[in-house]
Amino acid sequence: MKKNLVIFDCDGTLVNSEALYNTITSELLTEMGLVEYTPLRCIELFAGQSWGTIKTILHDKHGAQIPRDLVDRYIQIANSRIDQNLLAADGASEVLEALKPNHSICVASNGERGNVLKSLTGTGLMPYFDEDRVFTKIQVKHPKPAPDLFLFTIEKMGFAAEQSLIIEDSPVGVRAAVAAGIDVIGYTGCAHDQKRQAEMLKDAGAEYVTDQFIHILDHI
Repeated sequence: MKKNLVIFDCDGTLVNSEALYNTITSELLTEMGLVEYTPLRCIELFAGQSWGTIKTILHDKHGAQIPRDLVDRYIQIANSRIDQNLLAADGASEVLEALKPNHSICVASNGERGNVLKSLTGTGLMPYFDEDRVFTKIQVKHPKPAPDLFLFTIEKMGFAAEQSLIIEDSPVGVRAAVAAGIDVIGYTGCAHDQKRQAEMLKDAGAEYVTDQFIHILDHI
C-alpha cells in the first residue's frame, strides 16, 4: 500500500541533537554524584527515552531521588544551547522538500515540546510543518516505546497504520512503531556508532536501515 503519511522522529533523526541533549543529561547526573553517566553512556542508555522513563531507570538502579527541578533545569539549559549547537540532519531538508507536495508529513517525538519546536525552528525545518503537525509525548498517557504517540499521530492526521511510515533513530522509537503496527525505517546518520546502532534498530524491528537521509525516498 502506498505510504501517504510519513512520520519523523525529531532528535537524532531530523535534528542532530542527541549529543547535545545527552551531554546536558550527563552534566546534571554528574552533579547528583552519578559520574558514570558520561555523554556517551547517556546516549547508549537513554536515546529516545522520555525524562519520565529516565527518572524511573535511575531510581530503580540507584535508588536515586531526582531533584524536583531537574527536568526544568534540563529544558532551560537545552534552550540556551540549541541555537548555537544544533544542525539539521544531512539531507533532511531535501527529503522534506521532496515529500511535501505529494505526502502528508509530521513529527512525533518523545522530547520536551518546547525543545522540539525550538530545535525544528533553529535548524530551519519548522516551515515544513504546521505546529499542529508536531506531536509530542505530552499529548499521550504513555511515551515511546508504548505505541500511544504514533497511534495518536495517525488518528489526528487521518490515516491508517497501513498508509503510514515512520522514520526513527532509536530502538525505543522503532519498538513503538512496531507496537503500533506501522512500518518503520531506521536512520543512523546522527549516531555515534552507526554500525552498532544499525544492528540495534534491526533487532528492534526496523525493516530497513540507512545512514543516508536521501535514501529514505527510495523506500517510500
